[in-house]
Amino acid sequence: MHTISMLRRTLGLSSDNQVRNRIERIKDLLSEHIRRGPNNQIFLTEPGLEIMRQFQELCDTGLTLAEASQVLRFSRNKQATITHRVSPSLRLNVTKPDETRPEQSRTPSTSVLLDQMAQIRDQLAALSQNLSASTARKSTVADAQPWWIDLREDIDVT
Repeated sequence: MHTISMLRRTLGLSSDNQVRNRIERIKDLLSEHIRRGPNNQIFLTEPGLEIMRQFQELCDTGLTLAEASQVLRFSRNKQATITHRVSPSLRLNVTKPDETRPEQSRTPSTSVLLDQMAQIRDQLAALSQNLSASTARKSTVADAQPWWIDLREDIDVT
């Protein structure tokens, strides 16, 4: 069992309040690992210490406490769903496409998506060629004299 001051030294923090703030941020993950002692002192079990170490490592990478707690929750939930299967003999419920639906409303396969991506790339290449051609035309027109040069007359200001 680890006290707040022991956690402060273990995690390399400078104050007990920093430990309390971290515990408060991930209280839902630590709830089964927190024990209360005399005078309502907080104790943390070994698995709780590991969770706190993971949390502190995330904070040390530059994440804020809120961001680190979200990342930790996501990773813990992901691990929980992987490890807590109902039965190894059960398969995932894979829905088959409804045969009565029209072809357009079905989920597109990978090959269809790859074909669409190729078409988009071709269209993008054609558009970029058109853009470069139009900018080239504009630059040649810009090099010529303005349209109003021939209309002006020599003005004698004297």
